[in-house]
Amino acid sequence: MTTAQDIAAWLLERIRTEGRLSQDQAVQEIPETFGPEWVRTLENGHTGIHQEVLKEFRKAHGGTVQWDRDRRFWSPKP
Repeated sequence: MTTAQDIAAWLLERIRTEGRLSQDQAVQEIPETFGPEWVRTLENGHTGIHQEVLKEFRKAHGGTVQWDRDRRFWSPKP
């Protein structure tokens, strides 16, 4: 059974191996890889990552990943 920690680890590994990961790409791939229950529809109608996954992701990266708000992607901190 997949956990939020599993998906957080997957996100972190993708960022580390690819150098960055866009939120749109993550939102598209998470349901394909782990199931649709791990994404949610936001108030504005867009699809987002489940809150529990984001919580575990923040714990997993421990400040080693940065978020580019304007371009909507994560990358390793220099």
